[in-house]
Amino acid sequence: MSGGGSKKKVTVGYWYGLGAQLALCHGPVDAITEIRVGERVAWSGEATGNTTLGIHQPGLFGGEEREGGVDGAVEVLMGGPDQGRNAYLQEQLGPDIPAFRGIVCLVLRRLWVAAMNPYIKPWSVRARRMPRGWYTSRAAIGADANPAHIVRECLTNADWGMGYPAVDMDDASFRAAADTLYAEGFGLSLLWSQEETIESFVLSVLKHIDGVLFVHPRTGLFVLQLARAGYQLDRLPVFDPSNVLRIEEFTRPSWGETVNQVTVVYRDAASDKDALVTVQDVAAVQLNGGVAATSIQYPGISHAALANRVAMRELKQLSASLAKCTFIGNRQAAGLQIGDVIKLAWPPYGIEQLPMRVVRIAYGELTNGAVRVDCVQDVFGLPQSVYSAPPSSGWREPTSEPQPCPQQLLFEVPYWWVVQDLTGESDSRLDEIDELDGLVATCGTRPSSDAFGFKVMARLSGGFEEKGQASFTPSAVLMEALPQSAAPVRVPLSSVSELAEVAFGGLALVNGEWLKVTEVDAAAPAVVLERGLLDTVPSHHSAGSRLWFVEEGRHYLQPEYVAGETMRAKLLTRTPRGTLPGNAATEISLQLSKRFIRPYCPGRLEVNGRAYPVAVAGPISVSWATRNRRSQTAYLVLQAEGSVTPEAGQTTTVRFYGETGRLCRTITGVTGDSATWSLAQELADSGLGRINGRLRVEVEAARDGHTSWQHHNIEFERAGYGLHYGKFYGGA
Repeated sequence: MSGGGSKKKVTVGYWYGLGAQLALCHGPVDAITEIRVGERVAWSGEATGNTTLGIHQPGLFGGEEREGGVDGAVEVLMGGPDQGRNAYLQEQLGPDIPAFRGIVCLVLRRLWVAAMNPYIKPWSVRARRMPRGWYTSRAAIGADANPAHIVRECLTNADWGMGYPAVDMDDASFRAAADTLYAEGFGLSLLWSQEETIESFVLSVLKHIDGVLFVHPRTGLFVLQLARAGYQLDRLPVFDPSNVLRIEEFTRPSWGETVNQVTVVYRDAASDKDALVTVQDVAAVQLNGGVAATSIQYPGISHAALANRVAMRELKQLSASLAKCTFIGNRQAAGLQIGDVIKLAWPPYGIEQLPMRVVRIAYGELTNGAVRVDCVQDVFGLPQSVYSAPPSSGWREPTSEPQPCPQQLLFEVPYWWVVQDLTGESDSRLDEIDELDGLVATCGTRPSSDAFGFKVMARLSGGFEEKGQASFTPSAVLMEALPQSAAPVRVPLSSVSELAEVAFGGLALVNGEWLKVTEVDAAAPAVVLERGLLDTVPSHHSAGSRLWFVEEGRHYLQPEYVAGETMRAKLLTRTPRGTLPGNAATEISLQLSKRFIRPYCPGRLEVNGRAYPVAVAGPISVSWATRNRRSQTAYLVLQAEGSVTPEAGQTTTVRFYGETGRLCRTITGVTGDSATWSLAQELADSGLGRINGRLRVEVEAARDGHTSWQHHNIEFERAGYGLHYGKFYGGA
């Protein structure tokens, strides 16, 4: 071997010969104007028929030093009706192949591609096709198609469209729309894929141009109408109370619901990429205190100038707070079409003239002449809208300002409630309550239907402090007087509040007397009451007295208060509008008097064997049944029941009063269940020298220096006896 060495070739890449058929779209098209490979232009020009294009771009991707390029021949097959079989495809696939008519194809005839890259880069083709066969002078708008022509061809094309005959088109409306769009320079470039329905594609075109397509109810023809400002307000049909039966809905979005910035995304023809334009209503941004933005896709727009105009159109509609209305009209409304503009006048709403564009119509039935019309305020008529001063709506705020409770009550709680609600039967807990302590409860009536409770405030150390939240207490007014009687009584009621919440068996309170509710008649309304329960006795109550159903609602003001202390409270009503201010509430007060520790007064009181007699003859004999607060906690003991073993050290006191109200005799320390005042004692005690004409008896319990909370107080006439000059005279 020579010592000079040898050169060896090294393969660093390959050119790939590519043979392929690329099917593009329905054909034929008017022209192919550009072929791109890997997003770079490999060829541009105007291929209008079947032809062979020579592409000589070996350095398209940087040449052999990088990723090579494209070099070779490309056949264009437009897919016309007389197109024959392609020779190159026959060489590769055999003679029995279709001619591929109706499809636009590219045939790559062993095209040299790549060089340093074994992967095929993506190919794309720019093609142009204008709608054909109708009003051709307006079909093209620059490099774009007239949208009116696009819609019409989608409806009439028998190969890929909906196949309607041309006679089904309202030619005048389509021509008018085509002229308007042509004058506006409003052309579109859109690609329809069979993955999308033709109906959806048409709706997309209509959205681009702000148009509507409908079948006219009388002619049966397809009508294309654009939302444009081509009308005069004074020539519009008027719809007012003379031909509008009623308005079902009239709404207008608030400023907070409007949009003040719109971005339109379009497909830029120069770059073949999505681009965007953004427009903004500065005044609306200031009014809303910020940007309220939306983005809208308009892929059919191919240049920024049209995208800007459409963005302004959308902004004008979305930022204008346009009114929407649905009304029922008479048969005059049957002449309207979708897209028509009318003039609405409706005095109840203060509207004198409001341009509204019809968006939907229901023509009704033959037996019903009413026509339902949905319309929206026309954005082009905004400067012409006229409103009068609106009349009073008659609307009133449905919720109430909090008002004071019409009726309020404070009461010292009896032993029964302390045991039932707080301590139970626990002697240790009961013994913790000092004999000077007392518990206070409060009740209040509802001042308005939307009041849902009240806050309780109690005065402590010179100021008011919150003592919790409470519910209203059912209440009513007695329509008839309650007599002084131990027998159950039925009483009619008025000014009833929440009687439906009252259940029988619970306690009620009237003028300090505890009663048991045994029947409730909400329809009458009326209740049946047992008299003088717990530490109270039957008393007379006049008609108009307030009855409180405290079993259904009471609120405790804890902790306990000391005997002699004056408890002060305020009830602050609550409604959805807030809580009653403290200075607007009426203060109520109560002085405590050791109710918890006091013994129960005797029950079943009788004078000479009768309860609450009107007149009594002979010696006065008083009898009773003893009671015991500590043992009467299992159930409510009625006035008519027999004796309960009294508390240790508990006695009964009886007082007799003469007709002048003078205390005549007091009998204390009675451990039994009766006491007698003889005629001789009465004569001696009267101080009148004769028997009294009228007497009064008081009976109470005593224990450890404490007397019962209430005492019996019974008045009656002397019957059949008098004493004159020291002699008795009897009578029947």
